[in-house]
Amino acid sequence: MNFEAFVLFVLGLGPAEPGTPPPGSAASPPSCPAGTVLVTGTHHEQLQRICTDYRAGKCLAFLPGLVLQEPAATPVRTCMDVFEWPNQSGALPQVMLSYLEAEAACAGAGKRLCTEREWELACEGPASLPWPYGWAKQPGACHVDAPYKAHVESRFESPDPAVRQRETARLWQGVPSGSFPACVSAFGVHDLVGNVEEWVATSRPEWPYRSALKGGYWSKSHTGCRGTNERHDVRFRFYEIGFRCCAEPQG
Repeated sequence: MNFEAFVLFVLGLGPAEPGTPPPGSAASPPSCPAGTVLVTGTHHEQLQRICTDYRAGKCLAFLPGLVLQEPAATPVRTCMDVFEWPNQSGALPQVMLSYLEAEAACAGAGKRLCTEREWELACEGPASLPWPYGWAKQPGACHVDAPYKAHVESRFESPDPAVRQRETARLWQGVPSGSFPACVSAFGVHDLVGNVEEWVATSRPEWPYRSALKGGYWSKSHTGCRGTNERHDVRFRFYEIGFRCCAEPQG
């Protein structure tokens, strides 16, 4: 580089040396597979919020912005499906798959099941919201208010697949993915709360199974971003259980 070119470079008016990034440029952001969004940040195992509307044993609103977090934290960096499996806007989420079957489906797509911590951060967003859409529960924002229908256990245990399918169809109240436009997190992930419950890999080694469930389903109105059902093993399947997949970011 001659003296004139050097002066121009220092002043930011000329080209840099070959192979040198331009001043102020940032590294390329990590890329995610099509149909997924980047979820990145810090997950805190325990959060403390101030409830401002407590009714019937449930908090329906919290003081915005005031969250106490425990010191222990886990960094999260993943690509998450925008919708519940099969991850297509307008498609019905698939149910009646066990954790093992969901795990295999994700692997077949070059992905994996999301972890509990990844799921919670994706739902809460950077502000640690109690619901994906905000600090107060909004009736109708997510698909959680359908009337409950009792299931008949013997029909699910029947060796006849047609009997099991009829019982599933009788109980089904799910809707196509993306039907509730307010039910989207700050990261752009839809239907984390409600519609169908989702398999995740548990983040707690003290729990009995590596399988857990998040997000509730269409008849679980109190559902928010926290709360995990860890009572079912990897072979359990049910009429309201679905899943979504995660993948590692590239770059």
